[in-house]
Amino acid sequence: MTVWPQVEATLQACNVHNYTIFVLENTLFAYYEYTGDDHEADMARVAQDPVTQEWWTHTDPCQTAFGKDAAPGEGWRDMQEVWHLA
Repeated sequence: MTVWPQVEATLQACNVHNYTIFVLENTLFAYYEYTGDDHEADMARVAQDPVTQEWWTHTDPCQTAFGKDAAPGEGWRDMQEVWHLA
């Protein structure tokens, strides 16, 4: 998978680092580290980027909601961390 360079640059400019996406059969799992001070504002900046919006037109159809409690159109969901070894 090759992510467009401008999408990667936007994520980095919005304090997203060490972003990894894993796939197992039909399930994607994403992990990233956020180093900024305002996650909501930075994610809004990502969503406003025209190149990222175009990227999403290609990638969003590949994603389906996970689990019975997912809202319509909710492809990504937050998970609760239950253990971490630093």
